[in-house]
Formats: sequence, structure tokens, C-alpha cells
Amino acid sequence: MGFRSNRCTIDHIFIIRQIFEKSHEYNIDLYNIFVDYTHDFYSVYRNKLIECLKVFDVPDKLIRLIALTLIQTRARGKMNRDFTEEFIVECGVKQGDPLSAILFSLVIDKLLKKMELRGNITTQLKKYTAHTDDILLTTRTKQSLVDTFQKLKEISAQYGLIVNGKKNTLNVRGKIITYKNYKLTRCT
Repeated sequence: MGFRSNRCTIDHIFIIRQIFEKSHEYNIDLYNIFVDYTHDFYSVYRNKLIECLKVFDVPDKLIRLIALTLIQTRARGKMNRDFTEEFIVECGVKQGDPLSAILFSLVIDKLLKKMELRGNITTQLKKYTAHTDDILLTTRTKQSLVDTFQKLKEISAQYGLIVNGKKNTLNVRGKIITYKNYKLTRCT
């Protein structure tokens, strides 16, 4: 996951390049989709954030303190020199809060664990690589990619995260295709 010490985007790029190079070297077909979420940090359900903290055995006192910063949050917008009426913010993590990145990473980690993708690509049909909100799904068959992507969309929706249909990229056998319509069809 992203935002961890001694880890950066370069590490994930290296891993992805190795997967692609080894699949080419051993003549293994891979189907990949780079997944992007719409308004990810701002749409995650706060009750799911609290659930994730409990799953990862965060002490109850710390969970209560974090919950206090998330419950009944009010905000005002600024347009030109005027402020809008106050409104309640019911989802998402606070913009600029140093804790936001950690909370969001916990949600993504929990979401991906629900996908139950373990092992490596040579012994399994499907795998993922993730850094913060950027996820790469890798499968050995097109049908497996369709099923895995659908499952990711469904699980993501449970957490308030919506897959961005305009920014996903599909990679099949080394050819990169910008995938505007994220509704992959089933193989016949």
C-alpha cells in the first residue's frame, strides 16, 4: 500500500515491469487493467473507515478519537469573497489532514483483502498491485479479468468508492488500450 516508509511509486513500477517482462520471457498471456476511482478520498464511507480501524486492531481509545473528528463534520464553501451556508459532510476523509492518507490506505487494504487474491501470477489466475488509490489487476485470462474487475467494482461500492469509467487502462498482451467504458463484457 502507499504512504509507507521506505516505499514509493518507483517500487511499484519496478514490480509491474518485472511482471510484464517475466510474462513475456516465459510466454505467459496476461490481461491487466489499471483502475482509478472517482473522488476517492472524498467518497469513502466514514462508517467503513471505523470498521477498518477495528479490523486492524487499532486501540478503542484511538478509534473513538478518530471517530470524533469524522462525526458531524460541518463545512462552508467560499465563492469569490462570500461563504456558503454551512453544510454537513457525511463521507470522505478530511482534506489536508495528515491522518487522511493512513485512513484511506486502511480502507483500500481491507477492500483488496476482501478480493482474496493471494500467491503469485505464475500459480494463480489473478493478482493485484496497489499504491494508494491506484490499483492494477492482473489475470491470466480475459474472463478472469472480467470477473475480478466486476468483483472489485462491487466491493468498492460497499465502501463508497466508484470506479472511474473514463480513466481505466486495459493492457492485453502488451498492447495498451485506454478503456473509456469500464463495462467489460463476458467472454462467450
